[in-house]
Amino acid sequence: MGEGARRKADESLRGWAVIADDLTGAADTGIQFLPLASPLYLVDGRRGDGLDFDPEPGGIAVYTGTRALPARRSAAVLLPVARAVARAGFRRVYKKIDSALRGPIGAEIEAVLEALGAQASLIAPAFPAQGRTTEDGIHRLHGRPIAATEMARDPVFPVRESRLAAWIAHTAAKPVAHLPWRVLAEGEEAAARAVARLLGEGVVHICFDALEERHLEAIARLFLNRFPEALPCGSAGLAAAIVRLAAPRPSGPPEAPPPSRPPGGGFLWVCGSASERLRAQAERLCEAGGVHGETLSAAALCGPPDAAGVQAALERAAERLARMDVLLRLPPPAAGQERADPAALAEGLSRFVAALVARVPPRGLFLSGGDTAAAVLERLEARAVRLERELVLGVASGRIAGGGWDGLAVVTKAGSFGSPETLLEVRRRIS
Repeated sequence: MGEGARRKADESLRGWAVIADDLTGAADTGIQFLPLASPLYLVDGRRGDGLDFDPEPGGIAVYTGTRALPARRSAAVLLPVARAVARAGFRRVYKKIDSALRGPIGAEIEAVLEALGAQASLIAPAFPAQGRTTEDGIHRLHGRPIAATEMARDPVFPVRESRLAAWIAHTAAKPVAHLPWRVLAEGEEAAARAVARLLGEGVVHICFDALEERHLEAIARLFLNRFPEALPCGSAGLAAAIVRLAAPRPSGPPEAPPPSRPPGGGFLWVCGSASERLRAQAERLCEAGGVHGETLSAAALCGPPDAAGVQAALERAAERLARMDVLLRLPPPAAGQERADPAALAEGLSRFVAALVARVPPRGLFLSGGDTAAAVLERLEARAVRLERELVLGVASGRIAGGGWDGLAVVTKAGSFGSPETLLEVRRRIS
């Protein structure tokens, strides 16, 4: 991109808003836009207490908690949230969708299009750096069709289809089409003609292959240079590609973060996702030493908060948190055992966390699992999180803004992201 085009893009691409269906996705995608939109706040779009902050936000990442909802209910939540974002003056919107295709994606995209008055969406959920790719229309997780992975057993929104366009169409009312990576490989002009042809035929949602980062950058160029009025939809992968192309060159030292709270006890790691990958990462962290692992019974968490088993676990965790890191985790469901209700489990886990930090204030919180993270922050009456940096790929960090825990460090991660060593690397970086 030439200097003139870059300056023009810089002027038109400040004031970004990310709209996501869950908290961890809003965080890991929102943090990509920090070079274009600082300070950037992570906000629960359902709160209804406005988008005004001090200092004034350059950008926001809004989460709606709608992944588990049926399509119509999800759209009913998204529509007023997206309208509020537009009224607040954010000039560019990125619709974050799950890189594993969970949630009523088509319905959510159409709600945002309606709110913004936009006519088309460019959809690329691929995130090659995290093992999510789309090839010949098939979306894959670490090489396997997504509907043949653990995402097919997701307790919140199981994925039953690996064909990206077909899965989008499952909850979309308007026409969907797909462009293969070979079209992107022909260059920007050829890809732009292909997109224009589809739009001319009445297609509203255009899905793209992406096997490598260069494919995401090609899609980002189509958006920035050819179709800037379209709604870009994807994971942190496409978001990062847009920012790499559009971000202004650094002109000075980074903005100083807000003051932090005085150090407390250890770091509290809250692992509420059902992901097998997160479970393995948590096990690896505890095995490395210096972290006490506390396995909590799902049945107990969903029961009375004063139950003897819950209180005993609370006493153990508090005693350890006063002098070391503590990791809270859930056991894998036994074969044939009925899964606990995800919403009730997130509520019970957040209640446990609130009781624990009231006894022993931690040095910071690690929250994995979008519903768990949202429930914990709501329980702590946090108005927002001011996002500061990406610790490692897919792991965002910031500090609580507002409420009694203002300034407390918070780290978030999608449950299924990362390598077996990811939590170890995060711990090294926050130590």
